[in-house]
Amino acid sequence: MKEAKISDIFASFQGEGPQVGQRQLFVRFYGCSLDCAYCDTKPSSYKTFTEYALLSKVLEFTEPYQSISITGGEPLEQIAFLKEFLPVLKKNLNKEIYLETNGVLYENLKRIIDYVDIIAMDIKLPSSTNKQKFWKEHEEFLRIAKTKKVFVKVIITEKTLADELMTAKEIVQRIDTEIPLILQPVDPVRDIKEPPAEKLFDFKKCLSKELVNTSIMPQQHKEWGVK
Repeated sequence: MKEAKISDIFASFQGEGPQVGQRQLFVRFYGCSLDCAYCDTKPSSYKTFTEYALLSKVLEFTEPYQSISITGGEPLEQIAFLKEFLPVLKKNLNKEIYLETNGVLYENLKRIIDYVDIIAMDIKLPSSTNKQKFWKEHEEFLRIAKTKKVFVKVIITEKTLADELMTAKEIVQRIDTEIPLILQPVDPVRDIKEPPAEKLFDFKKCLSKELVNTSIMPQQHKEWGVK
């Protein structure tokens, strides 16, 4: 039986994307192989769960919530566990499955796409990932994710370049111009600074010429003071 490394399980309100304000149950998977400069979710510990132990823990939460967020870290790095766990979760709980992901591991997404309902997909810009480029991976990932509800999130920092954001825009444009694209100003961490407001507005104006659902949305849960 497969096991997963889980760093946290908690109920709160979604603070990002089109589902902002919805109450969700968050299952935070431990670990991510990317090294994003702005990352603020690097827990130092985890607990190990089998699929049925994790299901039992999920079922302990009896207060109403609308969906279950499978988040991280990067959940798709624990694909062998997800492949077993998500069908069990679907069978035992009548809730939508909301996958939060860095949008890179498209082969792993293929293996569990039938068991998720909403996909919150990042496009990682090279300026945010120590110059790593994932353009091909992001395009393949979005092509698969498009079969479900999906939105794309791009973190914008003081150092974000217009050229790399235009490449991200072209990826979305090739798949579907109506996919929501959210520009999320970074929450300042270490030496990473948020972009000036005029930079955000200029980016949105440029993207909106070809992508009809472009918006600017800061992380609302931090404004609310919740997880």
